[in-house]
Amino acid sequence: MMKRVFGLVVIATFISSLAVAGDKDEAKRLFESGLKLMKVDDFSAAAANFERASTLYPTQNGLFNLANCYKALQRYSEALDVIKRLHRDFGDKLKSDIKEASVRQEAEIRSVVATLVVKVAPAAARVAIDGREVGVAAMVGPLLLAPGDHTIEATLVGHRTLRRTVRLVSGSEKTEKLTLETEPGYLVVRSEPTGATVSVDGQEKGKTPLIEALALTPGNHLVALRVTGRKQAERKVEIQPGERQLVEIALVPLDAAEPTVASLPENAASHGAPATSSVSGGTKPRTRFWKILAWSSSAGALVAGGTAVVFWKVLGDGRFADAKNYPDRSDPRAVAALNDANRYGDIAVGCGIGAGALAVTALVAFLADPGEQKSESTTRVSLSPLGVGVSF
Repeated sequence: MMKRVFGLVVIATFISSLAVAGDKDEAKRLFESGLKLMKVDDFSAAAANFERASTLYPTQNGLFNLANCYKALQRYSEALDVIKRLHRDFGDKLKSDIKEASVRQEAEIRSVVATLVVKVAPAAARVAIDGREVGVAAMVGPLLLAPGDHTIEATLVGHRTLRRTVRLVSGSEKTEKLTLETEPGYLVVRSEPTGATVSVDGQEKGKTPLIEALALTPGNHLVALRVTGRKQAERKVEIQPGERQLVEIALVPLDAAEPTVASLPENAASHGAPATSSVSGGTKPRTRFWKILAWSSSAGALVAGGTAVVFWKVLGDGRFADAKNYPDRSDPRAVAALNDANRYGDIAVGCGIGAGALAVTALVAFLADPGEQKSESTTRVSLSPLGVGVSF
């Protein structure tokens, strides 16, 4: 098992060494091509070759020449970054002539450059200097630029692109703040008939047909159209930045007969009484629920009351009277008669209570019923042999 693992490690190491050798050869080829391009002052192409070579197999000469190309292209911030990398990666191994030349190169750059700080709102905007993108505004640090005029460009989807020219002098530091405006969307409104007044979010914009499309901020808006003799029409629209939308609305004629509302007495209107039409005879529509509850409770009260009367009658004339005829209350017949009398009494009392409860329920149902009772009717409650009587 160990032999197999060792063999795999050897194979992986060999393949890795081949890959490194291949990268080294490619880096050498790109380095030599970069030197040729520098001789003809094609620093942009030379920088591209040195960049790739330094990625595959970085060398002291490759990084130093890359810094020279950046300096020639006035990409001073990148040139200083490469010089810093050169000293960091090679340290004590850095050749003395390259070390001295790179230090001198850094001093020359810092003596002529100006510092530009760019702040953009929103911070997600992308920033370009003189047509070359330098990154997202939130991530762009101080830029080292050559003296002279430079064009700053900030772009962000859904916003207007903003360009500004700044003039820099050597050794100066300047801060530029840019605020991008939201790019509007455009709305075209048409109506049938024409001549309708167009309002957007409550503000009048003119009459149809509008000569130009309306420029609106992105988001939701309420468009309203009105014209004499037609019903007002409204439409909700969602505006997208940079997009053009068309809204066509046909205005409906007003109905010939409009519904009327019954007038109220002045004192009622002053107290906020609702406008309602009257119902002849002072009656109100009866609800089915209250009607059923009232009459079923009344019937139940009658049945319970009748039952209570029956048991009281039996209690007075029946077994209880028989129990009194036995002088000895311990007599089994007397005991049975007393038990029956007590049971009948309990039933009579229970039915009486139930009849009363049902009668009260019926009374409440009749009083709560918004039905066809006359407004002048009265409700009377009276006692009867069968329980509680209710008359309306």
